[in-house]
Amino acid sequence: MIKLKCRYVTALMLLSAAIGVGSAVGTETTANASSKYLNLGQSGYVRTKRAMYVGIYQKHGNTYKPLLKKKGALLRVAAIQQASSRGAVKVSFTSGAVHYSRLSKLRFTTRPTIPLTKANFKNVKLKAPIRGTVLRAGKGFKRDSQFNYGNSSAFYLTLDNYLQYYSKAAMTKYDPMGEMVIDGGHTMDNFKPTASIKMTKTTVKGNTTTVQYRHYIKGIPGKKLGAHKYQIKITNRHTLGGRNFGEEDRGSWTNYTVNGKPYFAGMIYTD
Repeated sequence: MIKLKCRYVTALMLLSAAIGVGSAVGTETTANASSKYLNLGQSGYVRTKRAMYVGIYQKHGNTYKPLLKKKGALLRVAAIQQASSRGAVKVSFTSGAVHYSRLSKLRFTTRPTIPLTKANFKNVKLKAPIRGTVLRAGKGFKRDSQFNYGNSSAFYLTLDNYLQYYSKAAMTKYDPMGEMVIDGGHTMDNFKPTASIKMTKTTVKGNTTTVQYRHYIKGIPGKKLGAHKYQIKITNRHTLGGRNFGEEDRGSWTNYTVNGKPYFAGMIYTD
């Protein structure tokens, strides 16, 4: 039976949700609709309705202090706990896929302790659901003689409007098993990018996400529109790919193009 890498299974079990390749996490609770608890939407993201502490800590010098999240702050539900269909719904949060420097100063409570009440939170549908999706250059996973699957460059878009790029060498270092997932769940990893740039504009039309930024990044097939203006168009082709590697490993992915160049989003599964 095929199963996910163990460090990722934990987040799936806690969320009681399935993850589709290259897509956001879908979650649902069974709380009574008339209760005071929020019934989570498909994105797994919520916004705060008031300033509050939600179990996230920020580094100050050599210590971490509780971080007060402002009204309207975007949060990723990392784990959920409900004793019964009518019982209290408690969750834990992360910041989601924010940029490297910001994330490196944060810590998250793993145990669900925050009541997910309608008074304090509302569901969010991301305008650009591709955010946090690791897009790898090429037409699908390959394995080299060293049993390495992280052998192509990659990038992803953060929730706070950064494009983070990882060279082939960086992916070989961080992701040799082809399992990098930046979803903001319990297994929130933080990998130092080869290059990072603030996005100046992001639009979504149909299957295509268009991103603009100010400076050229080697390794990204950006189109120069003018002085300090580059653009990529990321298109989800809504086609799937897969390949078996020996008797144990299997790659599965969704196909994309970036300015017409082949890219894919997926991961390696192991028996």
